[in-house]
Amino acid sequence: MRFRRMFTKTASPVVADFGASSVKLLQITGGETPAIVAAQSLEIPDEARGNTDRRFAFLADELPTVLRQGGFQGRRIICSPASSHFIVQQTRVDPESPLSADDQVRAEVAGRMNCLPGAVVARSFPIPGSDRDRVTLAIARDDVMRHVDLLKRCRFDLVGVQPDQFPMLRAFDHLHRRVEDRTVVTMYVDAGWGAIKVAVARGTDLVFARIIPIGGRQFDEIAASAWGCTASVARLRRVSEEREAIAAPRPTVSEEPVSDQMSAILRAGIAKAVRDDAQAREQAAVGTAVAADRRVGAASPSLAAVGSSGVVAAELAEVHESIAEELLMCARYSQAAIGSPIDRLVMVGGESHSRRFAGHLARRMGVKSSVGDPIRRLLAATPEGAGVLVPAEEHPEWTVACGLCAIEVEA
Repeated sequence: MRFRRMFTKTASPVVADFGASSVKLLQITGGETPAIVAAQSLEIPDEARGNTDRRFAFLADELPTVLRQGGFQGRRIICSPASSHFIVQQTRVDPESPLSADDQVRAEVAGRMNCLPGAVVARSFPIPGSDRDRVTLAIARDDVMRHVDLLKRCRFDLVGVQPDQFPMLRAFDHLHRRVEDRTVVTMYVDAGWGAIKVAVARGTDLVFARIIPIGGRQFDEIAASAWGCTASVARLRRVSEEREAIAAPRPTVSEEPVSDQMSAILRAGIAKAVRDDAQAREQAAVGTAVAADRRVGAASPSLAAVGSSGVVAAELAEVHESIAEELLMCARYSQAAIGSPIDRLVMVGGESHSRRFAGHLARRMGVKSSVGDPIRRLLAATPEGAGVLVPAEEHPEWTVACGLCAIEVEA
């Protein structure tokens, strides 16, 4: 799906990415060069994040005002519910069964949810090269209706519901323009506060999906315990330390006066040391330059280098390693399913702002890695910025919202 095909109206529907820690609202224009109409973010307080009823109560009170005052056009909206509402699994169907593949998938998920098949809304995607294996993403119909009712209170009509993994892929469709791009296997990792969502795609085809129930919430709790403070204070401190780590200048080789006889030798040695250091940093970051924009021969503005920004904080090292092990397991499963290894890793989500976290995953995965920022393409057409989106900053946490804008509403 291409951007120029997506937008047939003056403005697309509003999209709402319901996360565990915030709701991101976005709307863009149509045309050859879509720009941002409006963008707003609603932060969910800590006491409501871990409780579904409290979260919906908070949204019922606050979301109507944000939508009303946010500068959005029209009354149509597409949403992606929080990952806690979804079941994501790999499913095998029987081609000889009298039931369709969709009916088999729905029945299997309903058995897992202990409900009737009619109470489940499920989507499945066939894994390329297999007529039996499918990726299934399902949600209870009651949870869908809960979002419908919430948005009705906001005077909006819900016209589409998508799990995170699908728009995550659509946000990067522009990286797969050529025929040979269709064979590139990419692991997308959406590291959020409530969970980590994983999607593996060959080209633009989804071949594996999983939700790992670890995220920023655990980072905050571990840091709070180690530092003797509240989770909120720990989160602010983590963010501050990560910014300092990224901004800290790298050490350079000092230049001291040397004799004429020794200067050439020392200069050669210094140059070699600098090259070796640069190579070591590049290897530690696992080749972070990914997917050049072939139209101009420059790095894609949607991908930023992970880099190497120091050692992971000791108190978080164990949970970071646990996440790396989970991702390696996902990589092994997807390779077994499609017969191809992971070619690159793209991190998105709020926790990908941590270059130490992203760098650790890059080193453990052993593939080219980057932090995705697809909304930068939209900000390029909106130089004045839009709401909370500042063109000079990275916004990997807006990837799902950006991908939702790339999905056409099915009639």
